[in-house]
Amino acid sequence: MKLRIIQWNIKINSKADGIAEFLLGKLEGNTVVGLQEVSEAAYEKISAHLQRNDAFSLHLRTPGKYEGRNRRMGVMIIASGGEITNTQLVDCSVFPERTLVTKIRFDDLVVNALSFHSLTGVGYKKAKSSNFASIASFLDENPMDIFTCDANEPKIDTFDEENVVCFDNKDKGQMASLLFGKTKVHSLIDTYKENARRSNLQLEEGYTHILNGGKKKRYDFVYCNNAWKIVSSKVYYEDAIDAGSDHGMVVTDVVI
Repeated sequence: MKLRIIQWNIKINSKADGIAEFLLGKLEGNTVVGLQEVSEAAYEKISAHLQRNDAFSLHLRTPGKYEGRNRRMGVMIIASGGEITNTQLVDCSVFPERTLVTKIRFDDLVVNALSFHSLTGVGYKKAKSSNFASIASFLDENPMDIFTCDANEPKIDTFDEENVVCFDNKDKGQMASLLFGKTKVHSLIDTYKENARRSNLQLEEGYTHILNGGKKKRYDFVYCNNAWKIVSSKVYYEDAIDAGSDHGMVVTDVVI
């Protein structure tokens, strides 16, 4: 079976109509989509436009009356061609609503998918490392077939995971390394990295975000089951920006 996997941080204040239209053009056959920074209003517009089976993290954990905007950025998972049969949050994480776990059925195939959004900003300090530790613990105890994320990591990206360097979030990068570096606790494959390695591409060509100052970073990831065959993995940056986001979209095709 062919399966497409899409990762995209759509930006909290983006225009949802443009986001939905661009995303619709990338749905192909059986597709799993992970979106981050999804507001309630954006969810409603995207869901109505796509008319696909979906789930939304803020439906599982509603923001409290006195909680601010940072607790209103949810995660959306879309199953095109499939049915989401179970949903949950990573409850032990710092902001559970920035995670979403789904079980998706495509005919006789069932896949487990996790999508999450890393904490950003200097104000979180050690909360960032604690969040990575919680997600790593969840992955260690609950094997997934797919995880997609905007990680805001790593600091130094290389083909050799032994040399990947994560930011020092009061932990010398050790907790993020459990997901992306040499101490990885899961067996999932970084699909863009694997495709770039096979295709003799420079890893830097897969950048998904440009920092102030023009530095290009690969912060958005599609990881998949290591038994699956990766057919292609591509980043759409300029088109995704034109659609209204500040992150590129990662599109991976696999055969199961």
